[in-house]
Amino acid sequence: MLSKEEFAAFKAKYPNRAVATSQYNYDDLAAIYSNARTDYIVPMPMNGKRMQEYVTAYDIDLDLSIVAIDPLDDEPNGICMLGVRENRTWITRLGVIPERRRRKSGEFLLRAELEKSIQYNKDLVQLEVIVGNEPAHYLFTKLGFRETRELLVIRRPPGAVDSGLIPDGAVIKEMPESEIMNYLEQRESGAAWTEETVSLRNVGNLRGLIVTFSDNEIGWVVFQKAVFQLSHFVLSPNVSPKMTGALIAAVHQQFPMQDTKVENVPSNHYSWSLYEKCGYVVAFRRIEMILEL
Repeated sequence: MLSKEEFAAFKAKYPNRAVATSQYNYDDLAAIYSNARTDYIVPMPMNGKRMQEYVTAYDIDLDLSIVAIDPLDDEPNGICMLGVRENRTWITRLGVIPERRRRKSGEFLLRAELEKSIQYNKDLVQLEVIVGNEPAHYLFTKLGFRETRELLVIRRPPGAVDSGLIPDGAVIKEMPESEIMNYLEQRESGAAWTEETVSLRNVGNLRGLIVTFSDNEIGWVVFQKAVFQLSHFVLSPNVSPKMTGALIAAVHQQFPMQDTKVENVPSNHYSWSLYEKCGYVVAFRRIEMILEL
């Protein structure tokens, strides 16, 4: 971890001016972020409405998040956002505008957010980097982050699911909305930041299904249903693989016309093979990294 003196020396050599993102409106933040991602490995276009939803869903602190301003022309070089929960922070939406790179703005942004995390007495900083983004991975490693696991972002197009994944005699019932949070209290630990229960509560539009087999095994699944897309799947723990496959299939049996994107499934988790049987493919992979302060 770098000292304040080392960060001060870095800022003197590679000047950038930090401006809190709270000084901008959501449309302007979306424009800066989108400009920084024009040549990114995975396109991630953003508009003002989606930026506001992102900030709300993932507990982004706009006062602690930063736009890097170039002192030579007073224009934005890049952006980085900081989520804050309990004793942790989360680095996200880090990007530097392509034509304004090679000014160490990315490193400036990351160092500045680490300094803020220390200032507010946080114990841990976490982030994810897309597999193949070698410059970013190098930077994170250079500043002390270590890899924890690989996460999959998986997708499934609209369409019918293999009916054989749901055994004969299985009963599928909709979960009462009032009980969704109670079921989520039973979930497996270790979710990525975007899939934590607090994130799901923030995104809203949650639905749930309960599946009962003829042998009385019971499982449940909670997910977000937006107008055009399903996402944020949480599968009940401690059930058979057969039940896990049936839970995923039950969602698509109920909503066959929805596109689906499920983010941050650990690549070594047993559920991935069952998602695959239901027609999912890997869109891209992320590496989760942490830095203990």
